[in-house]
Amino acid sequence: MPFTHEDLRKYLERLNIKHKILMHEETYSAKKASAVLGIDLSKIAKTIVFIDENNEPLLVIMPGTRRVNQNRLAKILGKKRIRLARPDEVLEFTGYEVGAVPPVGHIRPIRTIIDEELLKWDVVSAGGGSVNATLEISPKDIVKLQNAEVMKVP
Repeated sequence: MPFTHEDLRKYLERLNIKHKILMHEETYSAKKASAVLGIDLSKIAKTIVFIDENNEPLLVIMPGTRRVNQNRLAKILGKKRIRLARPDEVLEFTGYEVGAVPPVGHIRPIRTIIDEELLKWDVVSAGGGSVNATLEISPKDIVKLQNAEVMKVP
């Protein structure tokens, strides 16, 4: 059974992390979430799961306005290659379904990269654990909870 927004809420409350979970119609993309919630796309934190050549997951959190250059990112990280995780892998490594993955609160620790551009905001909006939920959280709390590496994601 996949995790949901309620699991995410309990996780964040247990750690006393300031947050909000907004419920709304289903949104499977940053662009749709931006439109539905009336939030600037640059304040949407996309959470993308990649898999490296050793079948290890990598979480990349970046503004909704940008796309990852997988080849350049792999090179920067010293990997031969990275690829997008399949839906079954996303669920296996995060506990959440594709389209609902939050930046924090996963089933196991995952190496996390966060784009430095997100840190200019006090609060970002991200996957909320369910396709009809959005998490509002400080990007600084994402860094802290995930022990995330901050960089300019190519």
